[in-house]
Formats: sequence, C-alpha cells, structure tokens
Amino acid sequence: AYLGDLTGQVFAMFVLTVAAAEAAIGLAILVIFFRRRGSIAVDDVNRMRG
Repeated sequence: AYLGDLTGQVFAMFVLTVAAAEAAIGLAILVIFFRRRGSIAVDDVNRMRG
C-alpha cells in the first residue's frame, strides 16, 4: 500500500463486491425466467409485469 493507506484497496474491493452481487442477481433473474418460460427469448421480456 502506498504510504500505508488502504482506502483505495478497500474501495476497489467494495466495487468488485457490488459488481459481483449485481451479476449474481442478473443471472438469477435469467434462470428464473428460463425455468418459467422454457426459453430465453428477448421478445418475451416485455411480458414480465408484476
């Protein structure tokens, strides 16, 4: 660490953690969509309304 300051490294790890969580949520949504529809067609995404 430059001059003993770990702030940059902590922030970088936080950003990587948030990015990994976002990717996991996106993949989970795709898996659920595939299980319910049987395919991942982009045109069917418009039907996903609460």
